[in-house]
Formats: sequence, structure tokens, C-alpha cells
Amino acid sequence: MREKPENFYHGSANNNIEELEPKRKSYRKEDEGELLFASPDIAGATLFLARMFDNESRKGYENGVYYFVISDKKKFIELDKGGTVYVLPDSNFTNDKDQWSREWATKQKAKPLNKIHFNSALRAMVENGVKVYFTNKDIFENDIKGKHISINYLENDLGLKAEI
Repeated sequence: MREKPENFYHGSANNNIEELEPKRKSYRKEDEGELLFASPDIAGATLFLARMFDNESRKGYENGVYYFVISDKKKFIELDKGGTVYVLPDSNFTNDKDQWSREWATKQKAKPLNKIHFNSALRAMVENGVKVYFTNKDIFENDIKGKHISINYLENDLGLKAEI
């Protein structure tokens, strides 16, 4: 079992949530049911402020650094209205050893202890140490989507530069 943090962080484009509830919007396993997802840190939660779908972007974590690859910069910038990172208490969050180590989940509702508002998802990610890469749809489809990638691959093999 991974070390359990004291607080959890949930990123959302919605700034006005008073209580977060488990949802069935996306799921990892067919029989999991409704879950509320959270990150063990603010940086990880900022990845979810962006209004990009999984088929247009790729999130990851490597050697203590989160990264986010976006296939359409123009669309991302147009949709970037910021969002809120909700600081949550431990509402029986667990980490499935077969899933991403940075993703915790619970079947319980959670009232935020605090809210951290950001005017821009991009700025929130960069300011919290996330490496954000913009590419085009062809490179994303052919060289990133559905493949095991690394920061080294993004920077050295594909020549992408992280936003600063």
C-alpha cells in the first residue's frame, strides 16, 4: 500500500462545488461503481482543471514530476478558464495497487476543507511544477496516444519543449 497523505486534492473546472460526490463519468474497471477521484498533491489536481478529453491529451508522472501533453494548443487556450483545486479530508480514499499511484478514490462524498482558485489551468499547472507540452494532432495520434511515453521521449525524441 502506498503512503496515505493527510489531505487530498481534487481539480475541477467548476469553481462552485460545496460537496464533491462520487460519479460514474469515467471508470477504470467495469465493476467499480461511482467514485470520487483525488490526487495526493496540488500539482496532480491541476491536471484536471483543463477541459481537454483523454483522446486529446495525455497525463503522466515520472520521477516526481507530472507532465501533460496537449494535442491542440489553440483549443486548449480557448477553453482555459481556470478552475478550482478542492482540498479534501480523508473520506476513506484508497489507492488501488493496480492503478496509477497518483490516483486515489473513494465512494463517499467529501466537503472541501479549502478551495484554491486559479484563473488559468495552464498557469496553475506550470506554477505547481507540471511540465506542459503542446504538440499537434498528427504527432499526438502517431507518436503519443496509446504508447508508453516518458519526459525523455517527449523532449529528446520528439523535440517538445515544456511551457515555462
